[in-house]
Amino acid sequence: MTTHAYSPLYLSKVSRAVGQMLHDAVLEFGINGTEFLERFVQSGIAGQIENGNPKYLSGKSGLELFLEVMEKTTGESCNADLVESYDRSPEYWVGWMLTHYQWYSGRTFKKILDTVPYEELLGLYGTLHEADIQKSYEVMDAHFTAYESRLKTIRKHCGLTQEALANESGVPLNTIRAYERKSKDLNKAQFDTIVRLAKALKCEIAELFD
Repeated sequence: MTTHAYSPLYLSKVSRAVGQMLHDAVLEFGINGTEFLERFVQSGIAGQIENGNPKYLSGKSGLELFLEVMEKTTGESCNADLVESYDRSPEYWVGWMLTHYQWYSGRTFKKILDTVPYEELLGLYGTLHEADIQKSYEVMDAHFTAYESRLKTIRKHCGLTQEALANESGVPLNTIRAYERKSKDLNKAQFDTIVRLAKALKCEIAELFD
């Protein structure tokens, strides 16, 4: 079960702000959506939201988030006199839904976007924007389960069964199975567990993470 970084009471406001941020970036300033979301991650603001920093959960408008992302990634401050329109554009929906899914899943914005890129998210708008948010969660979860875990890929490449890996590493078989089917997040494993798996698989620790 995912432990959420912040109360759902904040989710409505921050998801609207991120939605408006993306709407402004793409439609008002003409920035490519993929490029801007990369800036959003690089700026560290995505991480602040992931960690539940109140300053970013309830203290920033979409336009303020946009301006801060640009300042942090370009080193230049810019002024903009935009009226917050709150148009429910496809771009707005992507930012809104992305924030909801990040909160729901506990996955980082980067990991979500690496698995389901911006253009794919935009393509989901037509079928999901009027559906209950739970449907979006299910569709996004399906994208993640469709990808084989790195642990499983490396284990198979090494010619080891799950049982053999458990014996070699000392990590319980049930734990390895849970990591491979992604019902448990290897990113949140104890460091000792990750070290033992990497040693048994003769790989770098970083190679194990999806």
